[in-house]
Amino acid sequence: MPRRRIIMCLLFATACANARMAFAEDEAKASDRCALCHEAETKEWRASLHAQTMNDFFLNEWTNEGKKWECLVCHASQFDRKTGQFSHEGVSCESCHGAAKDDHPDKSKMALPVTSEVCQSCHAITYGEWRVSAHGQKNVRCFDCHKMHQMQLRKDQPDQMCGTCHTERLKSFSHATHSLEGLHCLSCHMPEVKGSVMKVRGLGVRGHTFSVGAETCANCHRDMVHASHERATLTEEVEKLKAAAPEKLAARLDQSETEAGKMREMLAANRRVFPPVVALSFVLGIFLGVALPHFRRKKHGEKPQ
Repeated sequence: MPRRRIIMCLLFATACANARMAFAEDEAKASDRCALCHEAETKEWRASLHAQTMNDFFLNEWTNEGKKWECLVCHASQFDRKTGQFSHEGVSCESCHGAAKDDHPDKSKMALPVTSEVCQSCHAITYGEWRVSAHGQKNVRCFDCHKMHQMQLRKDQPDQMCGTCHTERLKSFSHATHSLEGLHCLSCHMPEVKGSVMKVRGLGVRGHTFSVGAETCANCHRDMVHASHERATLTEEVEKLKAAAPEKLAARLDQSETEAGKMREMLAANRRVFPPVVALSFVLGIFLGVALPHFRRKKHGEKPQ
């Protein structure tokens, strides 16, 4: 056998051995095992937020909070509270499809959830909002708007996503006016959630009730919502001042000046009376201080010394 062919055979055998070793290592991980048949889906998942739920930010916060086990229920796959073990970091295939089966796909099939309930376990509050919304009542599922593995909207533009069902509403004049100001459907119907506490409890980045309340309008139209009663009060006060005739104001001024004159006269009279009263009180005090001991001795028959 030529030397060159021998070298090629050895290189091929080495490559096969390395491939088998890599396959054996990857096969232990559910996501890599799934990639053997579902390469496109696995690639989409790897780039999603689900695959990155156990990142450095989470690990730091988790450590600061005392490494609570309930956090791993959503941030890891197939977490076992008794042993503290999990099958994969992040939300992997097993989180939604269940634990990988050894005889799949030859004999058994994996779960293929098509309802919104599969999202409920981690996105509890968001699921509750969706459930009571018009979307939930008409069973417009999470998967109808979100891609299952990429966790992105099915349309590149959010307004296009809403326009899939609400075509005429998107074209209406009132919504077009908001659009000219740079707003989108999400700006009013799915406002961003502020505060990390609610997010930890299973609320998404945006609300999912899809309803628009006064607080939503007040974000931009405060003068028309919260400040409207303040303006009405000020307007009422101005009207009262305008209604007061100059004659009435002059009469009130004269009355106030008359009352002030009387008070000044009373103060002047008090000042004139005060010095004589003080002098008389002083003399009376001296007289009583001398006379009282004399009358007391006379009453008891004592002779003056």
